[in-house]
This record gives sequence, C-alpha cells and structure tokens, in this order.
Amino acid sequence: MNLKKMFFERPAHNFKAIDGIRAIAVLWVIIFHIWIFQHNTYPDLLGQVAQNPFLVWITKGDLGVDLFFVISGFLIGTILFKEYKRTQTLNFKSFYLRRFLRLFPVYFFSMIIALFFLHGGGAEKWVTAWSNLLYVNNYVFKSYMGWTWSLAIEEQFYIVIPFLIVFLFPKFRKKWILFSILAIIPVVLTYYYSVHIFNFEIPYNREIFGDEWQEWFWGYYMLTHLRYGGLLSGVIAAYIHVNHSEKIVHFFKNKTTLSNFWIISSLVSLAIITSLSLGQAAPVEESIFYELPRKFVVCYEVIHRELFSYAVVFIMIACMYSKSRIIVPINNFLSAKIFYPIAKISYSIYLFHVMFMEWFFPMFSEYAEDSLTSLQIVFVNGVISLIISVIVAALMVIWIEEPFNTLKNKLTLKK
Repeated sequence: MNLKKMFFERPAHNFKAIDGIRAIAVLWVIIFHIWIFQHNTYPDLLGQVAQNPFLVWITKGDLGVDLFFVISGFLIGTILFKEYKRTQTLNFKSFYLRRFLRLFPVYFFSMIIALFFLHGGGAEKWVTAWSNLLYVNNYVFKSYMGWTWSLAIEEQFYIVIPFLIVFLFPKFRKKWILFSILAIIPVVLTYYYSVHIFNFEIPYNREIFGDEWQEWFWGYYMLTHLRYGGLLSGVIAAYIHVNHSEKIVHFFKNKTTLSNFWIISSLVSLAIITSLSLGQAAPVEESIFYELPRKFVVCYEVIHRELFSYAVVFIMIACMYSKSRIIVPINNFLSAKIFYPIAKISYSIYLFHVMFMEWFFPMFSEYAEDSLTSLQIVFVNGVISLIISVIVAALMVIWIEEPFNTLKNKLTLKK
C-alpha cells in the first residue's frame, strides 16, 4: 500500500480548489467544536470569542457544513449530469451502490466505536441508532451521534435528486424555472419557521446546550427542507458546468468587468456573513442586529445561508474558469498541496472528532484544573483532539475507506 500516493498525490481528475475548500471546511468545523464544547466549562474565557471581531469567525464554524454541502452538491451533481447528458438516463442501482460503499462502511464503524467514547454522555442514545442507519437522524430528537445530522441531509437529498433529474428535469424546457422553484422553497420555509413557529429574536442569545438551544437545534437548525439550499447551489453550478461550459468561458473571458464585480461581491459577502454573530452559538452582548429594523434582521436570517452558498459557488466556478488577477491568488491558495491530505481524511475526521472531544475534554480538564490555566487547558484540549483525530481518521481511510472504494470501483466500473 503506497501511503504517499494515497495521501499526497492528488488524482488528476480532482478540482484542486475544491480540495482546498473541503480542507478549510473541516478545519473550520473542528475549530468551532473545540470552542463550543468547552464554552460552558470556561464561559468567561470563551465567551469573549463571540465579541472579538478578529475571532468571531470561530463561532460561525457551522458555515463549514454549508461549504461541505456546496462541494458535495457540485461533485455529485457533475457526475449525475454527465451521465444523463451521455445516456439520457441514470443508472440508479450503480449510483446508490457507489454512495453506499463510499459512505456507509466507515460511518457504521464510527457508530460502533462511539459506544466507547460516548459512554455516560450519549451511548444511551443507541436506541435511536436506527435513525442513523436510515439516515433520518436529523429528524429524531437527540439521536445517536447527533453531529452526523448533515450526513443525513446529504443522503436524503441524493435519494431525491436523481429522480428529479430523470423524471422532472426533462419537463422543463427552461431549466432555470425548476431551479428557481427548488431554491425558493427552503427560503420560504425558513421564514415560516423562524417567524411563525419559533418567533425568533435575533441575536438568539440562548445558552449553549440549554433547553431553548436544544429546541432551536433539533427543531429548526438541521431539518433537510430548511437546509438543502447549499446542496442545490452546488447542483445548479454542476448543471451549468456540464451543459454550458462554453458560456462560462465566454463570461469570464469577455466580460471581465462584470465577472470581477461578482467575484468581489462574493468575497465581500463571505467576509460579512462570517463576521456577524447571530448569537446562536453563544450569547452576545453587542450586535449590529440590535440596531437594525426587525424586517431586515428576519430577512438576513432567512437568506444569509443561501447567499453564503451561492457566493462560495461563484468563487469555486471562478477558480475553475477565470484568469482574473483577483481570483488567481485565491485559486493558488486553495490549490495548495497541503490541503489535499486534509481533504482526503475530511469525512473520517468529521465522523470521529466530536466523539473524541466529548470523551477527552471533561477528563483532561478535570485532571489539569489545578496545574494549568483555563487558556492552557483549552489550548491543550484543542491540540490533542486535533492530532488524535487526524491520526485516527488517517487509519480509518487506510483500513476502511480505501478498501471499500476499491470494491466500489470494481463492482460499478463499466466494461
């Protein structure tokens, strides 16, 4: 087994910038979890993060999941649209078999080892493990391995989208109409939930993991019909990439001023959204949302994730097609070789890191409370959890992901 090739030699078909975005997404989520899982233990120290303009991005690590959604939507959408363009149909059996062999084996392994790491703090939720096996755990209150809700959203989306492409897609001569309808649905539903069901006040300012926070998290934050917008944005980009690549080339080559305007607008949007705390991850004393009219605040809550996702999509497409002086350095950064091994282990590390943190943080914090400062404990907890998670994730890739990927390719490879 060539480990150097496995972890450091990027396949020729990979989109380099997407590997960079994937790596940033998983690192962002991990840093966010290092912060949030220690917040209630050290609230005075870690509560300052949400108020620090240079650190507030840490509290927005949930947007890393939206990055995953965008990437996943684009890559799977590209596969599906290429096959449909070539054959005017889809091989449903092959598609679902490939998804199963790619995702489920290491996922099931994680469910087993979680029995050890979550003992006394979540293993009793094993009775709800059926929801994980069926990928509906995001709709089951306090389900087993609750952090895998995003995987449930992805799999539910991918059960539906091939059927839409084959049976609904051809009925629309103007494809933008279908895409617009699908894009509007989660926005409308988000408005209905946030205003009419929960009557949210922004910032939320709920105690992390408290009863109100749990109600928000399980009843609003992770529902597929509210959160599939990021996946859809990736699918839309995939459709344009597969079927209208010449128009994209023309746009970036011949409409430089307009394309640069949208690149800058996308970057500014990303910067703004990642620097505004909604108080959902930690209460905030000061917020721009206290000063703004309620209608604007509601509008921001309803559309900010969609704006974030489409801004990411545009930057991603620009990296693939544009030679603008603005995007080239961004593309070079995202295409850096260091990001590939991180992207390679991103799925396994996403599965493992939370259970390790929930097991390790309380144990080490109690052990070191008399010898280290709060800041030192938080830092050591973060470093150790990151290192161990990387090692375990790499082993999961070697022993589980890669063998089943090989099996997947053997079973579904077209002769």
